[in-house]
Amino acid sequence: MSFEQMPRKVLALLSALMILAGLALAAWSLSNLPIFDSRSPTAGAVTQIDEGAPAEPQPAPPDESQATEVAAATTANDGAADDGAVETDASAPPAETPSPVPPSADQPNVTQAVAPIAVVLEGAPPALQELAASIAISQSIIYTTSAPTAAPVVRLDATPQSGEPVQDVVFAAATRFDTIFPVTTWERVQMAWKGAGDAGTKDEDRAETETKSGDNAESDVEAEPTPEDALATALTEAEAEAIAAGMYVSEEELIAAGKTDPSVGANLADEYDLGRAPDFNAVAVLSDTLPLLTQILGEAGPGVQGYADMTGVIDAVWADEGVLALVPFDELDPRLATLAMDGQNPIENANRFDIDQYPFIATLYAHMDAANEEQQALADAFLAQIPPTNRDADKLTVLAMTGVTAMVRFSAAQIDRYGPDWVAEVVGPELAAADITHISNEVPFVPDCETNTNAENFNFCSPPSYMAALEDAGVDIIGLTGNHQNDYGREAALGSLDMYEEAGLPVYGGGRDKEAAFAPLYIEHNGNRLAFLGANSYGPEFAWATDALPGSAKFDLAIMSATIRSIKQKDLADVVLPELQYQESYDTTPLIDQRQDFTALVRAGADIVTGVQSHVPQGVELNGDKVILYGLGNLYFDQMWSRPTREGMIIKHTFYDGRLIGTQILTTLLYDYAQPRWTSADERESLLERVFEASYWNIDR
Repeated sequence: MSFEQMPRKVLALLSALMILAGLALAAWSLSNLPIFDSRSPTAGAVTQIDEGAPAEPQPAPPDESQATEVAAATTANDGAADDGAVETDASAPPAETPSPVPPSADQPNVTQAVAPIAVVLEGAPPALQELAASIAISQSIIYTTSAPTAAPVVRLDATPQSGEPVQDVVFAAATRFDTIFPVTTWERVQMAWKGAGDAGTKDEDRAETETKSGDNAESDVEAEPTPEDALATALTEAEAEAIAAGMYVSEEELIAAGKTDPSVGANLADEYDLGRAPDFNAVAVLSDTLPLLTQILGEAGPGVQGYADMTGVIDAVWADEGVLALVPFDELDPRLATLAMDGQNPIENANRFDIDQYPFIATLYAHMDAANEEQQALADAFLAQIPPTNRDADKLTVLAMTGVTAMVRFSAAQIDRYGPDWVAEVVGPELAAADITHISNEVPFVPDCETNTNAENFNFCSPPSYMAALEDAGVDIIGLTGNHQNDYGREAALGSLDMYEEAGLPVYGGGRDKEAAFAPLYIEHNGNRLAFLGANSYGPEFAWATDALPGSAKFDLAIMSATIRSIKQKDLADVVLPELQYQESYDTTPLIDQRQDFTALVRAGADIVTGVQSHVPQGVELNGDKVILYGLGNLYFDQMWSRPTREGMIIKHTFYDGRLIGTQILTTLLYDYAQPRWTSADERESLLERVFEASYWNIDR
């Protein structure tokens, strides 16, 4: 019988019965939810805090699983929360307490039904507060940042009396990114904290520097010109002739000039003049860290200002050049320049930083007051999850990035004369000290390559023996976005790729075909996941890879942006670093199109964008905590014909726990057509003043 043939009254009765059955089922389901259950909370449920009930442990029935209770209270409810009270039903029969859970090798002996313990953090860094809150969610812990109603079982603070050391909190001194001489001393930091300022010390340093300069000036009048001065004069004249003639000096003149005095530009420390370092008249800190800073530095002076978060600290530093930021190491931000203190910079790795020589470290102490063994076990379990330091060397990565490398023409002639090891003799050790060292090599390694010093020669190659210059710099990855990769044909380019592969050097931005050229290079070091990708905007057509032939990746903003978004959406990397061989310019200010494309990549999700095409250092841009470096200048290339083309920047990025926390700029000057050396303080100042003048500081984006 069909539904149409059934009497309407029967159908109505059946519908009513179905509705009643649904209501009954819903009522039964609600009555069995934990919040309506008269028994104690089931294992894994969040314990509710009763503001009026006494704090008593609530036993669980024997048939319940033996997971730990969870109780967490936010700071907003600190005043209302008691010491772990739970709702109870007086009519429920008492349940037997189960036997303790047998402890495992890494699990404390915690019974199933233990009252939540209270943990208080006073004056702890933000990162530790977040960690404590996350631990509280998974443990039987009530976490607050101020004293609860009842006495806490665990209190963490900066007071050493009756406390046990729990964590070494490493602090850093920092200032604005656009600081030319990012150096200071422990004495200066102490004076700034107390409000005395370091002007006197700075004036003394400057006076001493000026006195030395005056002494040198007087001695220069009497002394004969040094080999360096003679070479500088010869190069100046040669540059003028080369610029006028549109070419370089002759090879005979190059040979006659000889090598520059090896002591010139040999010491990286000479770049940094303490007498010209920033003078601070105020200090910006995170308010929560004041107790720890007071532990190290004593009572704060009138110039110390606390801020609720790092945004406030960063804004204060950028609002006034005289503001010094003192922040926990793991709170550092790329908009700040971390200061080397008495030669020790905490954003360096173990090759350049000695923690034992660094004075800016506070200690967080734990004070425990457990009423029984169960509470003690919970307290111990909580403390065991706090890392011993906020600067774990196993979470830190330093990446060094460089500009143009093209060991050709006069560079090749000098390398043939002095050997490939000579090229990296000065800057190589610093590059090799990084955890990851990058080179943008624009030319292929070709076995039968011959040196051609003709200034009109733009068909580039390097012999395989020059690979030693890369090895001496500790190179780990190769960017192949250069426009000369196919100068000696596609077969030669494939042979060069074979050499990289045999040397264990991964490449990106170019490859055996278009697919390989566009593919990102993923590198993981100390847990920091980095994605490198590159492209060539300059061309020419034969330099770009095809579906079947080698070359560089042709720049397409839409393709690169989509690749960046995909990496971020799929969580394939923490930091994405695209680099571009853009249209060449010999101006410190980036081109309009260049800036548009580079910032578009940031909007797509890039964290660091680098231009590797420019033969002169170009401006920098900060877009919030994203960094753009429009051009790094030359590293190994023979353009000695002007001061800007001799200048270069080596960039050192520091990543910690999956995040960029700082960027350093090291400055170089090319000598003898092939060898970069460190600049003097005057040369560094001149270079960076021009670079920063051409930069953009959008710190709030």
